[in-house]
Amino acid sequence: MADVATNTGDALRDRFMAWQCLIRQHAMRRDGGKPSDGMEPLVITDGGEELGHIRTVIAERDGEATTAQFRHTVQRTNDPRERFDKGIQYLSSAYFQKSRNFEPRLFALFAPASPGATTLLADGSCTLVFQQFNQSYRLACKVERLDEEDAFAQALFWHSAMFNQALPPDSMHLAFDPVWDESTAFPPVEGS
Repeated sequence: MADVATNTGDALRDRFMAWQCLIRQHAMRRDGGKPSDGMEPLVITDGGEELGHIRTVIAERDGEATTAQFRHTVQRTNDPRERFDKGIQYLSSAYFQKSRNFEPRLFALFAPASPGATTLLADGSCTLVFQQFNQSYRLACKVERLDEEDAFAQALFWHSAMFNQALPPDSMHLAFDPVWDESTAFPPVEGS
């Protein structure tokens, strides 16, 4: 990595984001876009209740052009196979090459009035447990609902619409903001 992390939280963040990009690139290039375990963390409430696994998306920090490309891909055809194939083609290219281009929050869509999303928003925080291969991360996260017009909500929606044409327009857009200094990795990340 080009920049040196300045503290333990920064080191963990940088390693996690690089790992996320790697496993997502692998899923697109080798597994036909099938989400891997490391993209679907277990959600644990502040009270210790396991809510199950959710599918997360990462988004570019300055992703307006990419969101426009996702929107164009979805709106140009009603053929779900063509949307899927174009989405995989785009995400298989150089999209996940530079982890520093990505916002260090995770995003997920929930059905309207989802009980799980309602619980997460009421608590305002949770723990996401990611595991794949021999690596795991336990991220303490703040949870917030994004306004539908938020740039990251738009990126999440159009990204997801390439792969699921039946998304309800009033889906709940949630952001999970890791508190990196309170999060852990196993095996541990050097510097953390």
